[in-house]
Amino acid sequence: MKVLALILTLTIVSTAFSGEATENPIEVGDVSWGRDLEAALMNSANSGKPVLVLFQEVPGCSGVRKFGREVLTNPSLVEAIQNEFYPVLVYNNRKGGMDEQLLKRFNEPAWNYQVIRFLDAKGRDIIPRKDRIWTLSSVASRMIEVLTAANRPVPEYLKALTQNQQ
Repeated sequence: MKVLALILTLTIVSTAFSGEATENPIEVGDVSWGRDLEAALMNSANSGKPVLVLFQEVPGCSGVRKFGREVLTNPSLVEAIQNEFYPVLVYNNRKGGMDEQLLKRFNEPAWNYQVIRFLDAKGRDIIPRKDRIWTLSSVASRMIEVLTAANRPVPEYLKALTQNQQ
């Protein structure tokens, strides 16, 4: 019995520390989000890829969960976010720590619907901040606008997301 308990404990511990991806909260979809803005800015300086920052309420209301479930799970959008940007997640409803510091730094309201900002390597907005961007096509359109402004190639699959969408 002790051997079985030891095996079970080792299995649980090894899974927890194996680096395997954990499931994202529904509010943030399927994107592999980074949490270190400074590292993303440094990577941007080296590569020229913009930084995409999602300010998101987790756990969130039904509208926030719908955005995560319907927009941030679209395979083409997820691919574009991960390939064309350095994605960073900031929780807009956590007190203290890095999240609260970033809310203050970017003058973002706490407990707000999601806002996506696009930054250059110096942490400046590439295009003006805009809220109420809640549909797949509107997020894709903003991403295209940013890539164009940053003189980056725009993938055809990203352009296709702006066609025939709500």
